[in-house]
Formats: sequence, structure tokens, C-alpha cells
Amino acid sequence: MNRALALVQSDAEAVLAGRTASLAALRGQHLFISGGTGFLGTWLLELVKVLNERHDFGLRVTVFSRNARAFASRWPHLGSVKWAAFLEGDIRYFSDLPRDVRYIIHAAALTDRRLFASQPGAVAETNSVGTLRLLRAANLLEDLQKFVLLSSGLVYGAQPWEQPQIDENFAGPLRCNEVNAVYAESKRFAEVVAQCAISESKLPVVTLRPFAFVGPYQSLQLPWAVTDFIRDSLNGGPIRIMGDGATVRSIMYASDYAFWVLAALAGGRARETYNVGSPEPIDLRARAGLITQYFSPVPEIRTRVGQVGHDRNRLVPSVAKAATELGLQVTVPLPEAIQRTITWHRHQQSS
Repeated sequence: MNRALALVQSDAEAVLAGRTASLAALRGQHLFISGGTGFLGTWLLELVKVLNERHDFGLRVTVFSRNARAFASRWPHLGSVKWAAFLEGDIRYFSDLPRDVRYIIHAAALTDRRLFASQPGAVAETNSVGTLRLLRAANLLEDLQKFVLLSSGLVYGAQPWEQPQIDENFAGPLRCNEVNAVYAESKRFAEVVAQCAISESKLPVVTLRPFAFVGPYQSLQLPWAVTDFIRDSLNGGPIRIMGDGATVRSIMYASDYAFWVLAALAGGRARETYNVGSPEPIDLRARAGLITQYFSPVPEIRTRVGQVGHDRNRLVPSVAKAATELGLQVTVPLPEAIQRTITWHRHQQSS
């Protein structure tokens, strides 16, 4: 096993240590994951691998994705396991689920913000119609136990600067007459579609609203601040920040993210919504500093680059509901999350 995979396996084992009892409902079950070859889906498979090989869970997984064959080839330690089947297709045209599926995680979506301007129609259709198609297929199952919908923390709209965190009841302004709103609005509509399914068919839907994350398997080509900063640092810098660097986010490590999703699948209350993310705020400038400390020479950090009058904003969740109802907590502090991610990418580059 190469060093990158060893690191991921260690993280998966660590996040599950002493916590598998909360996932007991999943033993021997058939799980369907849409979008199962993306960042989250890959980590879910890593955790299932540990559950099956170290804890005898006997979980079977069907993965549906646009690039299932390429994934199975790139990551054979996941793509060749006997307990996983990979199906390739477009979620917008999905119709049939395996009849014995009892648990579903719907993570299929177009999340690359570069597509919000270049292919907004595809973003809207994939995120909303894809959800509708999968919910209709789920309604035909005889013994569905749980359907977890991955929405987004962006559905909340603008968080007031003076408000430290937002809980599941918060509703801020969102400008729906701009094309850049297509992702947040399509996720809002996906939630409404799920509520329709709950009302009409009593489907056991749990909605999760993820915030920001970092970790192995996260592409450095994605246009997020944390991936930009890591990529630029690996290339020697500089790190470029639009505005003054005061924009605030929180970041959760990938293994915690995947565990929280599995915990919500096993124990989340149907018809409820939970925030998923770290409650600890950090601004862009401080985040860049966390990253550059792991490089020598230390890359330069430049602010106010390329955009005059860039608005500062914040998006930080309250996760009190997940903590109280599901017993969830962040286990990997942000500095350690950053270090592990950089180490993984270095191993990947050298392998």
C-alpha cells in the first residue's frame, strides 16, 4: 500500500474507533450512493471498507456516478471490492433502484462554481430534476429505511456579519435573479422536492446541509479557497486573496464529514434537517497562514488581488442539533486537517 492510501486508511479507522455502535442499523444492509465517486462518495466508501473488513458490517453498496468506470480504474482498492457495484449514468435520467436497497445517500450534484456561469441550466437540472428522479425511484421500494439528501449550507443565503453561527431555522436573503444563484436555488428546490415526497408518500428523508471541507481526494483544480491555497503553495506560491482576507468560513476534515453522513443515515430522524460542518470560524488570511506554515520557503500571501471592492462575508454553521440528537462532534482539528491534506497531496505527487 502506498503512503497516500495508508494515510487515508488510518484516518478512516480513527474516525470509526469506538463509534461503530451508532452505525449498527446499517449492518447487513444494501446502501445506494448517487454521486458516489466524488469527494464525499469516495470517503464514504473508505469508511464502509473499514466497517466491512474490520468490523464485519456486511454492508453492500451500489454506486451511481457519471464516471464510475474511470473511478474503479483509478482507485482499484475501492473499485475492485466484492461488496461494491458501480453503475454509470446521468442522475437526470435515473429510473430504477435495486429492489433490496434500504438506505440511500443522494450526493449527486454539479458543484463546480465555474459551471454556474458556463452551464447554469445543467447545474439547475442536475441538482433539482436529479433529486426528483431518485425520490420517485425510492418511492417504489418496499422497505426503504432512510433517504439522506445532501443539500448545501448555501441555501441559507447571506449570513449577517455580526451573527457568529446559523442554525437550521435561519433564513437569509438570496438574490434569485442572478445566474450565480443557480446552485443555491437548485439546492433549495431539491429540498422542496424532498418535502413534497415526505408529504405525499411519507418517505423517510433526512436533509443534510454541508458547509466547507478539506481532505484527501479533494481535487486541487476545484475553485475553492482552500484548494487554491494548497495548490498555489505546492507550486511555490504566491497565494492570492481577493479582498482583504476577512471573509469567514469554517472547514471540516473529510473523515469527519463522511462519518457524520453515515451517522445521519443510521440515526437521523426522518423529516429533520441537520447542519454538517465545523462550528469554528476562520478567515481567509488566517487559513492561508495555516497552509503556508507547512512549506519552506513559506509562500507569500497577497491580498486585494484582482478585484476591487470584494465583499467580505461569513458562513459558519451551528451544529448543536447534530451534537445533541446524533452525538456528533469534530474529531480532527483544522491545523491537523490541513497538514494531513497537504501530506496526502505530496504523497500523490511522488507516487
